[in-house]
Order: sequence, then structure tokens, then C-alpha cells
Amino acid sequence: MNNIEPFNFVDAARMPTDTDYVAEVPVGLTSAEALLQALYDGLQLPGYFGFNWNALSDCLRDLHWLQQDAIVLRHVDLPALPAAQLRIYLEILVEAVRSWRPGEEHSLRVEFPTSVRESVMRLLTWSE
Repeated sequence: MNNIEPFNFVDAARMPTDTDYVAEVPVGLTSAEALLQALYDGLQLPGYFGFNWNALSDCLRDLHWLQQDAIVLRHVDLPALPAAQLRIYLEILVEAVRSWRPGEEHSLRVEFPTSVRESVMRLLTWSE
């Protein structure tokens, strides 16, 4: 497994523990609307979720509706969004992961397949 903080890049999905809640982001998402719907369904987001980037950011920093301690957002692939929207999504994930501190009620882990590592790095202009 190769890690670039704050994401985990994995060849095979880690086995969840009893305290993990795993939401899988499916392959083939080509619009922000489809991605937000998949996240709404997978994370069981509350009914007041506004289906926009700000609402996603707010909800990923809360997670009070989930009983499990560790929340894993597992991507099967990188969503096929236009680069500007994909960058916004990735930046929201970075901020959300970094907002959770050790000892808090929840933690958030974001996983991507190793095959998309270069694309994520390029979009976020990370350097190792």
C-alpha cells in the first residue's frame, strides 16, 4: 500500500473491522450529480443533505448519523468528472480527512486504487 497523506492508495481493499463503516464509490460516475447521489446513498447522508459541494464538505466533517467509529470512503476508480469538478471533490476530501483528529467520535479514511495515484497527484499538484 502506498500512502500520500491524506489518501490511501491500495491495490486491494483493506478488510473492514467491526468498527468500520465502508461506503464504496462505484465506477462509472460521470457527473457531480451522480457522484453526490452515490455518496448520499453510500454514506447514508441525512435527509437535509443539499446535494452540492458545500453540503458534502459539511457532512464529511460531521458523520454523527453513523454509529461506527471508522468511516472508509472506498473508490473503485476515480470519478470521471471534468477536471475542475474532480479537483473540487478531491480538495473537499483532503479537508474532511484532515479535519478529523485522533480521539474524536469518528475518523474518515479515503481509499483510491493505486492505478489513479498519478492522476490524483497531478490534480492536487502534490509532490512527494
